[in-house]
Amino acid sequence: MLKITLNRVSILLALSIVVLSFLTIFWHHQSRVLFKITNSVQKTNQAIIAKQKQLLSEYFEQTSGSKIQTKATSQLRMHLPTKVRELTL
Repeated sequence: MLKITLNRVSILLALSIVVLSFLTIFWHHQSRVLFKITNSVQKTNQAIIAKQKQLLSEYFEQTSGSKIQTKATSQLRMHLPTKVRELTL
């Protein structure tokens, strides 16, 4: 009787170890897939942020240049020269 229960317990333990091993392999595979997906999404997110920063800096450069030009022409009455004289040395 004791021998039969020990055999059943050992078989149950062996089966549980095999099942847990398969579950560990499956979990590791799922973690690796999730890591790859996260890595690719992070790279695309960084690329999008870099493009957005570049567009913002270009936009601010354009707006600041146009603001300076409009301020120079309207408030300071600066206009492009109509006559240009050359001075030779």
